Amino acid sequence: MNKILALTAWLLLVSSFDVQSKSAAEKAAEKSLAAVTVFLDVTKLTRKHTAARNMSQSHQEFAQYGYELVDVSPYTENGDLEGFFVSYKKRNALGSSFKSVPD
Repeated sequence: MNKILALTAWLLLVSSFDVQSKSAAEKAAEKSLAAVTVFLDVTKLTRKHTAARNMSQSHQEFAQYGYELVDVSPYTENGDLEGFFVSYKKRNALGSSFKSVPD
């Protein structure tokens, strides 16, 4: 009986990794969102060394799915940097986010 419970728990855990492993960029692309804003959390320990790396990784992931950066807004509480709101928008088929105006 314990083996069945352990196996069931393990299967649930393993199957949840696939759902959790999807990036925000992948989720936005699956939903065909025209624009998306994500929050990149930082801590006092990571803001100097990993915040820029995480933001660069986010930019690359969104670019893979056809999004381009629109804005980065820092979020602070009581003067402390807590993270960044980063906004992206989907490029059109021509590779630009701007739609052409007919003549």
